[in-house]
Amino acid sequence: MKIQPLKVFVSMPFTGKTWENLTQERKDLHVLAEKYGMEMVEQFIGYQGKEDFESKSYNPSFILAKDKNFIKEADVVIADFSSPSVGTDCEVTIAKELFDKKIYGVVPQEKRRHMWLIFYCDYFFDTVEDAFKQIQKDFEGKHQLARLDKRQYDPIAIEYRLVEETPSQKSIYDPAVIEFVQKEAVGKDVIVLHDGSGYRARLAKKNGAAKVIGIDISFKQTQIAKGEELREPLGIEYLVLDPYSRDFDTAVPQELISSADVVLGAFLLDHAMALDELELVVKHTAMLLKSGGKFFGLSDHPDAHIPTEPKYGVVVNLDEEIENTGDGTPRRISIFQSVPGGQMEVLHFHNFLWTKETVTRILADAGFKDIEFHVPEVSKEGIEASEPEFWDAYKEHPTTIAFTAVKN
Repeated sequence: MKIQPLKVFVSMPFTGKTWENLTQERKDLHVLAEKYGMEMVEQFIGYQGKEDFESKSYNPSFILAKDKNFIKEADVVIADFSSPSVGTDCEVTIAKELFDKKIYGVVPQEKRRHMWLIFYCDYFFDTVEDAFKQIQKDFEGKHQLARLDKRQYDPIAIEYRLVEETPSQKSIYDPAVIEFVQKEAVGKDVIVLHDGSGYRARLAKKNGAAKVIGIDISFKQTQIAKGEELREPLGIEYLVLDPYSRDFDTAVPQELISSADVVLGAFLLDHAMALDELELVVKHTAMLLKSGGKFFGLSDHPDAHIPTEPKYGVVVNLDEEIENTGDGTPRRISIFQSVPGGQMEVLHFHNFLWTKETVTRILADAGFKDIEFHVPEVSKEGIEASEPEFWDAYKEHPTTIAFTAVKN
């Protein structure tokens, strides 16, 4: 893996400042970070337009939704307490309570006996530059490797559900799953891997599957799924298990082995972060299926360089900081929502795009046959509900691919 600069989130007061002042302050911070060989994790420039900034109420809920993922991405946090700021208080609480980040506090001398600051700040400094100097000293020689960790979805479990409301989900992913279930899984036993909030498990059940079990690595997302089951009982069982782990075959209930007629794995393979994890998750998928059982999956299109559109809600960018293995291409996935004047990124995460050749080879090695790929079309309902040219970019450069495989 390639070395990447240390990532620093700088929390600072926004109250009482103009958009122009803040933009310049943030630009100056980027210059300062670069001076000390670091990279700023930016939550303002490019994300907070002038009109939006001047009309937005900076309440704790907005700060949590906007900044939690930026804080999660950072290696350390600099918190500027030079003037009172509800935003900085919220961001520091998130950084320490959710992610246990080191807090380098810029705190006036007269405030340094405040018990809240003593509890949350690891260090006190007079200036932001002093904090940068200390961070450089603390991390000297400790190279930061670019990281991909699929196990950190718990902190974004609620926000991750935003994917369910994107045009791509509603008009491409869902119709592809429904079409397969109605054709191949009516009255059959289905296991859904990479189930998240139970969204696709519920789709399978509502479209004719008999017994449905949802499995996901995230405890909190599985809690959401169980909550949905309480709200609308469908008879779905949800389990927290890691199908990418070597322990899966002993952790999974033994009655599930060779029990499923169908395994649904939408974007399951994309979340294998290394080739050995890809091999494991495919092996475990085969283990769950009966002989002759079918595996259906969705993935982003294997041409990693195709353009993607924020208006579709999902944007795929190459992650150049992570080494390309040849078998797969690391990507940064951004989720967008429509806001007045355009689109705004509300969530991002990282995963891999495996080549068709790699996927085919791994599936065959695990005992699958009749491996086929096809491009899902935009649903008729999606086309009818949109402007005439809305889906033209997808039709010209499809960003999604589906595959099916049969267990020997």
